[in-house]
Amino acid sequence: MSSGQIGCIVLWGLSFLVSDLLSVSIHQFQADCLQLCEQHYPTVHNRGMRENHLGKALCRRVLSTLQQADFEAALQQYHDDDNLAQPIFKIETTGFIIWVIAHRLVSANLACRDALIQSVNTAYRQTCQDKQHHLLIVSDHWFDRSRASKEVPAWWLGQVPENIDDYLADGIRLQEPTQVLPECLQQTYRLPEGIHQVHHPLKRHGSDKIVHKYILLTAYYRMQ
Repeated sequence: MSSGQIGCIVLWGLSFLVSDLLSVSIHQFQADCLQLCEQHYPTVHNRGMRENHLGKALCRRVLSTLQQADFEAALQQYHDDDNLAQPIFKIETTGFIIWVIAHRLVSANLACRDALIQSVNTAYRQTCQDKQHHLLIVSDHWFDRSRASKEVPAWWLGQVPENIDDYLADGIRLQEPTQVLPECLQQTYRLPEGIHQVHHPLKRHGSDKIVHKYILLTAYYRMQ
């Protein structure tokens, strides 16, 4: 086996490891999200979490997971000459970089969705060849009565969730959008297939019943 082949195997192994670590972080972040919602009530329950709260909380969780796996990592918030509507965070280790984009879907209209695509473009332009780059997107949304709002889960996942009846039981009749986020990201940036998830971290007070009207959204891609 050549040194080049060995190098490719090592890189693929690192890529899978990062993916696993981020999966653990996302799972644990749901508990963090519940705590944030409780600390910032009623703001969160009216409009969702602010981007900085959402992004920094997820970054702290990722850093903790990396530290437990013996990775030294540095966190910084990315800035450029434009006023970014969504904060972009950069978590860097000696072998890879994780770009974290926090995007609050206060509105589910096309302008808000397009703003997320532009934020991904900002991170994509910063990728280089000497390290692996990974993309982690986090968002949240409170459903309203608009069709655009009811399209959000299918837009995010690429299809209507299988538990559509659970949403209907909470008075939310999900809709299918004309375009979906996974397809847009893969076609625009030639990304491999990503992992898009919809989470429900909130529970009704005094019970374990899920609050479907609030959703936490995550997406993961290896950028290169």
